[in-house]
Amino acid sequence: MLLLPLLLFAVVLVDSVEGYVFFAGGRDGWVLNPSESYGHWAERNRFQVNDSIVFRYEKGEDSVLVVAKQDFDSCNLSHPIRRLADGDSRFEFERSGWFFFVSGAPGRCEAGQKLVVVVMAVRRPPVSAPPSLAPAPVLPPAATPPSETPAPVTPPASAPSPSPTASARPPAFPPIPTGETPVPVLSPAPGPSQSAATAGAGEHSGKWMIRIATLVVGIVAFI
Repeated sequence: MLLLPLLLFAVVLVDSVEGYVFFAGGRDGWVLNPSESYGHWAERNRFQVNDSIVFRYEKGEDSVLVVAKQDFDSCNLSHPIRRLADGDSRFEFERSGWFFFVSGAPGRCEAGQKLVVVVMAVRRPPVSAPPSLAPAPVLPPAATPPSETPAPVTPPASAPSPSPTASARPPAFPPIPTGETPVPVLSPAPGPSQSAATAGAGEHSGKWMIRIATLVVGIVAFI
Protein backbone atom coordinates (compact mmCIF):
# COMPACT_ATOMS: atom_id res chain seq x y z
CA MET A 1 0.00 0.00 0.00
CA LEU A 2 2.87 2.35 0.68
CA LEU A 3 4.44 1.71 -2.73
CA LEU A 4 1.73 3.51 -4.73
CA PRO A 5 2.01 6.86 -2.90
CA LEU A 6 5.78 6.71 -3.26
CA LEU A 7 5.48 6.13 -7.02
CA LEU A 8 3.05 9.01 -7.41
CA PHE A 9 5.36 11.27 -5.46
CA ALA A 10 8.27 10.24 -7.68
CA VAL A 11 6.29 10.99 -10.86
CA VAL A 12 5.30 14.43 -9.58
CA LEU A 13 8.89 15.14 -8.54
CA VAL A 14 10.32 14.12 -11.92
CA ASP A 15 7.66 16.11 -13.75
CA SER A 16 8.43 19.23 -11.71
CA VAL A 17 12.15 18.85 -12.44
CA GLU A 18 11.96 17.89 -16.13
CA GLY A 19 8.96 20.09 -16.98
CA TYR A 20 5.93 19.51 -19.19
CA VAL A 21 6.02 18.67 -22.93
CA PHE A 22 3.76 20.62 -25.31
CA PHE A 23 3.04 19.79 -28.99
CA ALA A 24 2.90 22.84 -31.19
CA GLY A 25 -0.47 23.11 -32.97
CA GLY A 26 -2.02 20.32 -30.92
CA ARG A 27 -3.05 17.19 -32.90
CA ASP A 28 -2.47 18.92 -36.26
CA GLY A 29 1.23 19.53 -35.58
CA TRP A 30 3.48 22.12 -37.24
CA VAL A 31 1.50 22.79 -40.45
CA LEU A 32 0.52 25.76 -42.56
CA ASN A 33 -3.20 25.91 -41.74
CA PRO A 34 -3.98 24.17 -38.41
CA SER A 35 -7.54 23.71 -37.19
CA GLU A 36 -6.67 25.94 -34.20
CA SER A 37 -4.60 29.03 -34.79
CA TYR A 38 -1.16 29.11 -33.22
CA GLY A 39 -2.01 32.30 -31.34
CA HIS A 40 -5.11 30.78 -29.71
CA TRP A 41 -3.29 27.54 -28.92
CA ALA A 42 -0.47 29.44 -27.15
CA GLU A 43 -2.90 31.58 -25.17
CA ARG A 44 -4.71 28.64 -23.60
CA ASN A 45 -1.48 27.00 -22.41
CA ARG A 46 0.86 28.06 -19.63
CA PHE A 47 4.56 27.59 -20.20
CA GLN A 48 7.12 27.50 -17.42
CA VAL A 49 10.87 27.10 -17.17
CA ASN A 50 12.05 23.53 -17.90
CA ASP A 51 8.98 22.86 -20.10
CA SER A 52 9.50 21.74 -23.70
CA ILE A 53 7.67 22.20 -27.00
CA VAL A 54 7.72 19.63 -29.82
CA PHE A 55 7.26 20.52 -33.52
CA ARG A 56 6.12 17.65 -35.75
CA TYR A 57 6.32 18.09 -39.55
CA GLU A 58 7.52 16.33 -42.71
CA LYS A 59 11.28 16.18 -42.61
CA GLY A 60 12.87 17.88 -45.63
CA GLU A 61 9.73 19.85 -46.46
CA ASP A 62 9.69 22.22 -43.51
CA SER A 63 11.77 23.33 -40.51
CA VAL A 64 11.55 25.52 -37.37
CA LEU A 65 13.57 28.71 -36.86
CA VAL A 66 14.03 30.44 -33.50
CA VAL A 67 14.36 34.14 -34.29
CA ALA A 68 14.41 37.59 -32.65
CA LYS A 69 11.29 39.69 -32.37
CA GLN A 70 12.17 42.04 -35.25
CA ASP A 71 12.83 39.07 -37.54
CA PHE A 72 9.56 37.50 -36.37
CA ASP A 73 7.61 40.61 -37.28
CA SER A 74 9.28 40.95 -40.70
CA CYS A 75 9.54 37.18 -41.40
CA ASN A 76 13.29 37.54 -41.92
CA LEU A 77 14.75 33.99 -42.21
CA SER A 78 18.37 34.96 -42.83
CA HIS A 79 19.52 35.40 -39.21
CA PRO A 80 17.93 32.66 -37.07
CA ILE A 81 19.07 32.16 -33.48
CA ARG A 82 18.59 28.41 -33.86
CA ARG A 83 17.39 26.08 -36.64
CA LEU A 84 15.54 22.78 -36.06
CA ALA A 85 15.02 20.46 -39.09
CA ASP A 86 14.83 16.79 -37.96
CA GLY A 87 11.03 16.46 -38.45
CA ASP A 88 10.38 15.92 -34.72
CA SER A 89 12.12 18.92 -33.19
CA ARG A 90 12.09 19.53 -29.45
CA PHE A 91 12.94 22.87 -27.85
CA GLU A 92 13.36 23.30 -24.06
CA PHE A 93 12.60 26.56 -22.29
CA GLU A 94 15.59 27.21 -20.06
CA ARG A 95 14.56 30.70 -19.03
CA SER A 96 11.48 32.84 -18.68
CA GLY A 97 10.48 35.41 -21.26
CA TRP A 98 9.39 35.61 -24.91
CA PHE A 99 10.26 33.03 -27.60
CA PHE A 100 9.56 33.49 -31.34
CA PHE A 101 9.25 30.58 -33.81
CA VAL A 102 8.68 30.73 -37.61
CA SER A 103 8.55 28.17 -40.41
CA GLY A 104 11.78 27.79 -42.36
CA ALA A 105 9.95 27.08 -45.64
CA PRO A 106 9.76 30.12 -47.94
CA GLY A 107 6.47 32.01 -47.85
CA ARG A 108 4.94 30.11 -44.93
CA CYS A 109 5.85 32.69 -42.26
CA GLU A 110 4.04 35.36 -44.30
CA ALA A 111 1.07 32.97 -44.58
CA GLY A 112 0.80 32.77 -40.76
CA GLN A 113 2.88 29.73 -39.79
CA LYS A 114 4.61 31.31 -36.79
CA LEU A 115 4.24 31.04 -33.05
CA VAL A 116 4.92 33.24 -29.99
CA VAL A 117 5.39 31.56 -26.58
CA VAL A 118 5.60 33.41 -23.28
CA VAL A 119 7.36 31.48 -20.49
CA MET A 120 6.41 32.52 -17.00
CA ALA A 121 9.01 33.26 -14.37
CA VAL A 122 9.78 30.66 -11.76
CA ARG A 123 7.55 31.09 -8.77
CA ARG A 124 9.35 30.27 -5.60
CA PRO A 125 7.43 29.73 -2.40
CA PRO A 126 7.47 32.83 -0.27
CA VAL A 127 10.04 32.74 2.44
CA SER A 128 8.46 33.59 5.71
CA ALA A 129 10.37 36.14 7.67
CA PRO A 130 11.56 35.03 11.09
CA PRO A 131 9.23 36.17 13.80
CA SER A 132 10.33 39.47 15.13
CA LEU A 133 11.16 39.42 18.75
CA ALA A 134 9.01 41.69 20.79
CA PRO A 135 11.08 44.42 22.37
CA ALA A 136 11.67 43.98 26.02
CA PRO A 137 9.30 46.13 28.04
CA VAL A 138 10.93 49.20 29.43
CA LEU A 139 10.48 49.18 33.15
CA PRO A 140 10.13 52.51 34.94
CA PRO A 141 13.01 53.39 37.22
CA ALA A 142 12.67 52.09 40.72
CA ALA A 143 11.10 54.61 43.03
CA THR A 144 13.67 56.07 45.39
CA PRO A 145 12.36 56.28 48.96
CA PRO A 146 12.17 59.87 50.08
CA SER A 147 15.14 60.86 52.12
CA GLU A 148 14.26 61.39 55.71
CA THR A 149 15.25 64.87 56.83
CA PRO A 150 16.18 64.84 60.50
CA ALA A 151 13.95 67.00 62.54
CA PRO A 152 15.72 70.14 63.75
CA VAL A 153 16.93 69.77 67.28
CA THR A 154 15.74 72.66 69.37
CA PRO A 155 18.25 73.42 72.11
CA PRO A 156 16.73 73.46 75.56
CA ALA A 157 15.75 76.83 76.73
CA SER A 158 18.48 78.07 79.00
CA ALA A 159 17.49 79.54 82.26
CA PRO A 160 18.08 83.27 82.38
CA SER A 161 21.35 84.02 84.12
CA PRO A 162 20.93 85.96 87.29
CA SER A 163 21.73 89.62 86.96
CA PRO A 164 24.93 90.61 88.83
CA THR A 165 23.06 93.36 90.41
CA ALA A 166 20.24 91.13 91.44
CA SER A 167 20.26 90.18 95.03
CA ALA A 168 18.95 86.99 96.46
CA ARG A 169 18.01 88.89 99.57
CA PRO A 170 14.40 90.01 99.93
CA PRO A 171 13.78 93.68 99.31
CA ALA A 172 14.32 96.09 102.15
CA PHE A 173 10.78 97.19 101.93
CA PRO A 174 7.66 95.25 101.13
CA PRO A 175 6.00 96.08 97.81
CA ILE A 176 3.93 99.17 97.87
CA PRO A 177 0.25 98.60 97.18
CA THR A 178 -1.12 100.30 94.07
CA GLY A 179 -2.57 103.74 94.73
CA GLU A 180 -0.58 104.42 97.96
CA THR A 181 2.25 107.02 98.20
CA PRO A 182 5.48 105.64 99.68
CA VAL A 183 6.74 107.23 102.89
CA PRO A 184 10.33 108.56 102.57
CA VAL A 185 12.81 106.94 104.94
CA LEU A 186 15.09 109.40 106.74
CA SER A 187 18.61 108.44 107.74
CA PRO A 188 19.20 108.50 111.53
CA ALA A 189 21.01 111.50 112.99
CA PRO A 190 24.54 110.89 114.21
CA GLY A 191 24.80 110.08 117.84
CA PRO A 192 26.84 112.09 120.41
CA SER A 193 29.74 109.67 120.32
CA GLN A 194 30.25 110.11 116.58
CA SER A 195 30.18 113.97 116.88
CA ALA A 196 32.70 113.95 119.71
CA ALA A 197 35.07 111.77 117.74
CA THR A 198 34.84 114.10 114.78
CA ALA A 199 35.48 117.19 116.89
CA GLY A 200 38.50 115.58 118.59
CA ALA A 201 40.08 114.68 115.30
CA GLY A 202 39.71 118.29 114.13
CA GLU A 203 41.30 119.72 117.25
CA HIS A 204 44.28 117.36 117.04
CA SER A 205 44.99 118.26 113.46
CA GLY A 206 44.84 121.99 114.35
CA LYS A 207 47.55 121.58 116.98
CA TRP A 208 49.94 119.98 114.52
CA MET A 209 49.40 122.73 112.04
CA ILE A 210 50.34 125.36 114.68
CA ARG A 211 53.53 123.49 115.57
CA ILE A 212 54.60 123.17 111.97
CA ALA A 213 54.02 126.88 111.31
CA THR A 214 56.07 127.88 114.45
CA LEU A 215 58.95 125.64 113.31
CA VAL A 216 58.95 127.16 109.83
CA VAL A 217 59.01 130.74 111.26
CA GLY A 218 61.96 129.93 113.52
CA ILE A 219 63.99 128.49 110.66
CA VAL A 220 63.36 131.54 108.54
CA ALA A 221 64.42 133.91 111.38
CA PHE A 222 67.64 131.94 111.93
CA ILE A 223 68.62 132.26 108.36
